[in-house]
Amino acid sequence: MDKKRIILGLIIAAVLCSAILLVPAGNIAVLVGLMLVCGLAMREVYALMDKADLLASKKTGIISGLLFVAMTWLAAKYGFSDDVLWSLLLIILMIIFFRLFGYLDARQALRNALGTIFGFLYVAFFWSFFVRLYMMGNLAEPTKAAFYLLLAVKWGDAGAYFIGSRFGKHKLFPRISPKKSWEGLFGGILFSCVVGVLWCLCTKNTLGQYSFPLYHALILGVLLPIIGTLGDLVESIFKRAVDVKDSGAIAHGMGGMLDMIDSLLFTAPFMYIYIKFFLR
Repeated sequence: MDKKRIILGLIIAAVLCSAILLVPAGNIAVLVGLMLVCGLAMREVYALMDKADLLASKKTGIISGLLFVAMTWLAAKYGFSDDVLWSLLLIILMIIFFRLFGYLDARQALRNALGTIFGFLYVAFFWSFFVRLYMMGNLAEPTKAAFYLLLAVKWGDAGAYFIGSRFGKHKLFPRISPKKSWEGLFGGILFSCVVGVLWCLCTKNTLGQYSFPLYHALILGVLLPIIGTLGDLVESIFKRAVDVKDSGAIAHGMGGMLDMIDSLLFTAPFMYIYIKFFLR
């Protein structure tokens, strides 16, 4: 095991958890942090696309992504209708398509539009659901739903790493990610379920304003690591396509911002839908 990576991971986790537990969800610092994460991740995904010779309007994509994330936060803070967000999404997509007129080569124009939309949807649109989770509940208090997701997913990642590195023998998807194993996946599920049990004990079966019985925590404890692993494998496909190990280099062994949030990009929309349909 990489001890330096583990220590750095624990330090980052401690700082992040402290910030989440101390800063109210409606504080402007939260918006800045969420936009910063989105911007860095979008820059990295467009850089990966560059290495694969996939065209994209990086500035248009990143600006559109930051605007959409900011509007998602503002809509939650000030009670705007979701119609505002869907209207903004429509305008962004129309602008990207209208940029086709600026190219002499029609094939290049189409590839550019598709690449720009891909980066926007993969990072900013999916990340906007994490923003939605962050803004659930009393905005004068720190977030509950987003904090739970972070704990469940990242402890699941830690469980997959510890169990997989020690006991992993049966490869999960060797063609895509040779280091991932079925044993690691089961370890992630175990750790995530433990998080769910401890959360229910400490919060008396609540998740912010929602009732959160133990069986919901266990269901999410199983599903979140699976979906998070699939999200991680999706990014692994991108990195394998351009023959790079990490999307960036924020800290030793931690990779880039996209490496840090790849699992959250898929688990956040899923948890948002789960809360809306199954929790009361």
